[in-house]
Amino acid sequence: MMGRLLSGLGWTAAAGTVAALAFARYRSNETGKDIVTVLGNLPEELQEAQSEWRRRLQKALAEGREAAAERELRFERELEGEAPSEGKEAAPEYMV
Repeated sequence: MMGRLLSGLGWTAAAGTVAALAFARYRSNETGKDIVTVLGNLPEELQEAQSEWRRRLQKALAEGREAAAERELRFERELEGEAPSEGKEAAPEYMV
């Protein structure tokens, strides 16, 4: 029983170490800092990375909403029988 518990803890520790090293390598490639520096400042690096990911996600969501609104407007115009705007081609039927 105790052996299984210690084995499980060992695997958990190994997985955590691998995850920390993988993050440090990723962060090192992103920022240009060396891996030892990233590992030494791991909590701060995690917070900075989280902030960056949040900004990227918010930007992607805003761009997606904008694209969806444009597409919806184009569909409404097509349903009302208007021609597509100058310089813009109508979407092919297979994309609708």
